[in-house]
This record gives sequence, structure tokens and C-alpha cells, in this order.
Amino acid sequence: MKMSKWSNTDEYQKLSKEELIELAKMYGRFALTLDGLWFLGVEAMYGMDKAIEIDREVWRQFGRSEARMLKKFLFTDSVSRLEEICRFYLLTPVFGNLGAQAEVQDGRCYLSVTDCHPQKARVKKGMGEFPCKTVGIAYFDGFLKELNPDIQYRCIVCPPDEHTEGLWCQWEVWIEKNLEG
Repeated sequence: MKMSKWSNTDEYQKLSKEELIELAKMYGRFALTLDGLWFLGVEAMYGMDKAIEIDREVWRQFGRSEARMLKKFLFTDSVSRLEEICRFYLLTPVFGNLGAQAEVQDGRCYLSVTDCHPQKARVKKGMGEFPCKTVGIAYFDGFLKELNPDIQYRCIVCPPDEHTEGLWCQWEVWIEKNLEG
């Protein structure tokens, strides 16, 4: 009896560039779905406040881990240019599925979410917007500091802040020049 054996690498190599791009997007949607289901489960067990507290630490660690993996993938030890920050942000699996946009203007980088499917789903279900600002701050603490400890940022807008339909959240990012040594 003849036996056949395959690996996921074999299957990836059979896919076209367009199919690989769609698969990468799908993996990002899987991550968003997993996060949403995890959060709802923790919220049901412990309440919203405790779920957000736990979520902040999870997203801080996730951001750090994601930046570390992307640096390895892109053969980069440290990010030193705003354009690099934009590139890393746009390549994240989660934000890449949220209408991510990035631009550099006047020595600052602006990272935006323009199409937040999880928030839209909550609103559609009558759950209201999730106040994700503190979770976003935790994520960017982990992600940006892992890229380069001299990176600074501030939140311009993020729920529970009032926002327009086409801009769910936006973050302003810059690099503080280290004047020591």
C-alpha cells in the first residue's frame, strides 16, 4: 500500500501570490475572531472591567511578540525611520484587516484604523462600541517599544472617544532622538 505525505509548506507553494495574500488576510481575521471570542468568554465569567484588565496585558504581550517576529521576518534589529514604523504596522495581521492606513507627515507617523469589523459587529448586535483605547495603548506600548525604545506615541482618537465613521482610531508616532552616549 502506497502512503502519501504532505506538509503545509508544500500546500503554501501551490498557492498563487493572490491566494497567499488572501490567506494572510484570513489568518488576521482568525486572530480577530479568537480575540473576540476569548474576550466575550472572560467578560461573561468575570465582568467587563476584569476582562479589559486582562485584555490589556494580553495585547501588550501580543504587541511585543508581534514586533519581535516581524523584525526577525524583515531582518531588522531596530526600527529607526518613520517609514519603517508604517511598514511594520501595515504588515501586522490584525491591523491589516481593519482598514489600516499609515502616513508620514511633518516628522510624525500617523497610524489609523478606518474599518473596524469587531466594533461594527458589536454595534450591529446592539452591544455598543467596545472602549478599546486602554487596550490599544497597551498594544502600542509593547509593539512600538519592541521596535525601538526611543519611539514615542500618543492616541489621537480611539473608542470610547467620539470618532467619524471612517476613522475608528488614530495614533501619532515619532522617534525621540537619544542624546546620551
